[in-house]
Parts: sequence; C-alpha cells; structure tokens
Amino acid sequence: MPDSNLRLYEEAFRNTENPMVITDTDYIIVDVNHAVVEFTGYSRDELIGNVPSMLFSDPETFQEVLNLLNANRSWEGFFEAETKQGDMVYGRGSTIPLFVDGEKRGYSGIFIDLTDRRRYEQALKVIHRVLRHDLRNEMSLIRGYAETLESEISDPEITDYTSNIQEIVDRLISRSNNAQDLEQVLFEGFEQPLQATQLDTVLRNEINRAEDEYDDAEFIVGSLSTQKVAVNDLFATAIKNVLENAVIHNRTDTVIKIDTSELRDQIIVNIADNGPGIPDERKQQIFGREEKDQLQHGEGFGLYFVDLVIDIYGGNVQVTDNEMGGATFEISLPKTNVNW
Repeated sequence: MPDSNLRLYEEAFRNTENPMVITDTDYIIVDVNHAVVEFTGYSRDELIGNVPSMLFSDPETFQEVLNLLNANRSWEGFFEAETKQGDMVYGRGSTIPLFVDGEKRGYSGIFIDLTDRRRYEQALKVIHRVLRHDLRNEMSLIRGYAETLESEISDPEITDYTSNIQEIVDRLISRSNNAQDLEQVLFEGFEQPLQATQLDTVLRNEINRAEDEYDDAEFIVGSLSTQKVAVNDLFATAIKNVLENAVIHNRTDTVIKIDTSELRDQIIVNIADNGPGIPDERKQQIFGREEKDQLQHGEGFGLYFVDLVIDIYGGNVQVTDNEMGGATFEISLPKTNVNW
C-alpha cells in the first residue's frame, strides 16, 4: 500500500469520534485512537501494551468477547467500563478478528459511547415510574369518590355525570398503561431477542384474557394458524391493545372476529369488529405515524405502540373496512424459515 494511503487510513483511525482499539493476536493493545483516551481517562501510553480488559468491568462479558474472537467470530453487544477516575461509562461495542493475506494478525474493536443516553434513560424511567404511581393513585381516588356519589345520589342527571367521570378515569388509566408499554418498546423492545413462537397460542391466550375482562363483548374465533413466527413478549401486548381498542371504541353490542390467513411468505392476523368504523382520512392517523398525528390523536397511543412493535418484527399493520360496518386490523408477520 502506498505510504500516502497508509497515512490516510492512520489519520482516519486516529480522529474518528468513536473509540477504537487494535490488538495483536495475544490481545495486547498495539494502537488506540484519541476517542479511547477520552472515553477511558487513560493515556495512550497507559493503554498500549496492556490487555483491553479495562473496557469491560464485567469479566463474563470480556470472556465472551475472547471466546468468540478465538473462534474467529465477531462480537457485538453492550458493555460497561470503569474509567481511570472511577466513573462508570456505558456503550455498545463490536470486535472482529483482523486477517491479512489469510493470516490472522490481530483484533479490532470499535465502541459507541452511550453513557449520556443511559443516564437519561434511567432518569426518565424514575420520573415515569413516580408519575405513573401518583397518577394511578389519584385516578383511583377520583373513581372511588365518583362511585360513592353515584350510590348515594338518586338524581339521574348527576349519576350521568358520575358515570362520565368513571369512564374518563378509566381512559386515563388505560393511556397510562399504554405509555408504560411504549416505554418498554423504546428502552427494551429493540434489544429483546426474537423467539420462534406458535402464533395460535399467543392469540388464544390474549382472546381468553379479553373474554374475561370484557364479558359483554362476543369474541368469535375462526381458524388460527399454528405457524411459528419470530416475535418476543411484546407481541402479546400488541394483540391485547388491538382487542382492547375494538371493545372500547364500540358503542353497540360488541362483536369481534379473529382469524388468520396465509400468503406465500406472510401470515395475516385479522381482528374485525362491528363498531362505527374508521374514516379513510384517519386510517393512517390512528397509528401516529406522523408527528402531527401523535400530537392530535393521543387516544391512539395503544395503536402507535402496536405499529412500533410489528415493525420490529419486519411486519406491517393496516386497517380496512369490513362487512359488519366496522374496522378490520390486519397484522402481517413474515413466516420464519429457520429451524428453531
């Protein structure tokens, strides 16, 4: 390689903003860039000649990295480290073996500093937990007072008001629950591994729960596929939200039909209701796919959650009209071709 090109690569390595480390085949550091010095607090001289164990405060994680590299495999994951000053820093890293002309010459690691994001997430979780706790307690008190008034007062006009108060409280509590589910997606869902899960099992479990909770609604279950799909625990919550949405927005004798259909490479979960339907201009808005929709249609919080979750699985959700006059939610999931 010409000297000018070599200097170009060295300059790129030195000045990239992400911490980078290069070791020899014995895992001894031979070079680091400026970002590593800033990230760890150690000088370049203190790092070169040592094993990069200071980048992993958890010995098990460091051993996992070594095991994969020894097998000529790459590693990618989260880690935490202690700086020279004793502060904890967090990040996501990727390490690979380096081969030149077919011969292993060492290893390389690149890291993304997520310390500020981690602190923000932890603070946000605490704030949300406190707010949800206070909100639930206060809403429960309001509901209790409304129930007491309703039982003590015979005036129909006033009891209508107390019934309305209880409905509003229930909606607020439901939105609080949906916000918690959405928080789980943002903070955990994208990292939670997918597992092969039998589709009909999840659907039947959520239908049974809905039948217990909404005993005034009729659930008609058609053919459910036994095909396995790659999902995680959030999928059951997404199905729960769609079923709940079909019930709470229905002012008539609620009927909900659930079945599945299959295409060549997809499975479709159909959840249809006999409610008032959804106007064409709102069929996209209810999922909050645009920022203005999220601001204007807070009642669709649960469906915003559903859309995010299904997108994680490489699927899609849409709403269409049906012969009952209501809406049908079509959730498409890719078939898994892997022997799990």
